[in-house]
Amino acid sequence: MNNGLFTHLAQGFNVTAPILLVLALGVLFRQRKWVDGHFVEVGNRLIFYVFMPSLLFLATATNPLSKYEDLPLVSFGVVATFCVVGLLWLIAPFLVDRTKRGVFVQSSFRSNIGMIGLALCLNAFGEDALGRAGIYAAAMIVGYNVLSIMVLTADRRMVLRNLAANPLLIGVFAGILWNQLALPLPQAVEGAMGYLARMALPLALICIGGSLAWRQISFDHPHVLWAALFKMVIIPVCVTSAAVWFGFRGEDLGILFLMVAAPTAMVAFVMAKEMTPHSEGVAETIALTTLIMPVTVTAGFAVLSALGFI
Repeated sequence: MNNGLFTHLAQGFNVTAPILLVLALGVLFRQRKWVDGHFVEVGNRLIFYVFMPSLLFLATATNPLSKYEDLPLVSFGVVATFCVVGLLWLIAPFLVDRTKRGVFVQSSFRSNIGMIGLALCLNAFGEDALGRAGIYAAAMIVGYNVLSIMVLTADRRMVLRNLAANPLLIGVFAGILWNQLALPLPQAVEGAMGYLARMALPLALICIGGSLAWRQISFDHPHVLWAALFKMVIIPVCVTSAAVWFGFRGEDLGILFLMVAAPTAMVAFVMAKEMTPHSEGVAETIALTTLIMPVTVTAGFAVLSALGFI
């Protein structure tokens, strides 16, 4: 029994440990001044506009896709997210000041799927899972942007503007279109995009590690602690349990869990800063959820593995 439990914990740790180590390198590089604020800013711009779109394009353009196989996972993820946000909106006034309601809700539900989520899926299931994970990420990026703008501001015009200009969505949809048209991808182009794609996740993790304000985490801010508890424990447990009840198993369940259990996204801070005066709590939530991610994701993955669900 103990050997079996240790095996499952080791399996879960192997999913999170590489990410933790590269995040730690980002922190070390920042302390050594090898990485500074300008490097992080430029790196994030390259990741968002070049490296991640290349990764998602290749994942969807070069892997067999089936809309019928992907539809249940994507549909469940979108519906579950809308339900979660609706419940958080109702619960929030009991936990935080009403002026921080939107910021709290976004911090609690918006996962870092584009960087950490995809990295977790890659570690858990290999490159063959990136196509399906990329399609799931594209659907969730649409949902996240719509929901974030809805809870943060009354300006609905920003929704379409934000979605139309999102490079990650452009990369995924361009890859799907290329795949469905069965167009050949020139070897030189595929090789060049492969170089760019392979830089995406390592550089993203270094930039995250180098940018997070670890020392600014304050444990006397209840709204930050509540947001972290919902993001890393309550929501992953509830959504994954519902998915098991609906019959999801194996890689689909694993992708769903890893995406939902990823820490709060960096973009949540950017949007909160642009639309509200309460972005400081979001920065703390991002740092805290990233800090505890190795524990919660390892434990969750180990439990699902031990129960035979993935």
